Amino acid sequence: ISRSEYPCETFMSPSPSPIRRLNTYWKIEAGNVVLIPALAVYLVLRSGGKVSTALVLSGLACSFLLVIGTIVLRMMLRRARGEARSNADWIPLLARMRWPAIGLCVAAAIANGADWISGNAELSVQFVAPAVLLLLAVLEYVNYYHVQLQHFDHAPDWQRLVSGRGFRRSHLAREIERWKREQRRSA
Repeated sequence: ISRSEYPCETFMSPSPSPIRRLNTYWKIEAGNVVLIPALAVYLVLRSGGKVSTALVLSGLACSFLLVIGTIVLRMMLRRARGEARSNADWIPLLARMRWPAIGLCVAAAIANGADWISGNAELSVQFVAPAVLLLLAVLEYVNYYHVQLQHFDHAPDWQRLVSGRGFRRSHLAREIERWKREQRRSA
C-alpha cells in the first residue's frame, strides 16, 4: 500500500480500496497460520510419512511468521482507517519478535539439513513439505522485516517493480526504524 492510498497523517476520510483489500489480506494471513502447516502435516501423513522434527520446526517457523504478518496487516488496516496511533504499542513487540523468528528459521534449516545429511531425505512429501514450509517462513521474514516481496496483487506495486525501481522497504521495516529513531531521540 502506498502512502498516497491512505491519508494516515491527515486523518481525512480513508479510501475504501486499501481498506477492503487489507481487511481480506489479514484474514487470509490469519487463516494460513493454521491451514498451511496443517496441510503439510496432512500431506506427509497421507503419503505414509511421519511427522519429523524438520516438519514441526518448519511449521512453527512458518506459523510464527504468519502471525507476525497478520499483526502487520492489521496495523496497516488500522492506519488505512486513520487509526494509526493505535499501532504504536505493536512496534516494540514486532521488533523483538524478529529474533525468535530468525531462531525458528535457523532451527528448521538445521533440522532440514540433518534429514538431508542423514540420508532420510528423498524427493518425497516427507522431505519436500518441511522444505517448502521453511522457504515460506524465510520469504515471510524477508517480506515483513526487510523488503516487500509481494507485488503481484496491487497494480501500483507491480508497476513499480517492473519499471526497474525494484523492491521497496517493507512497512514493518520502516515502522521499526521510525520507532528506533524516536527511542534514540528520547534517550
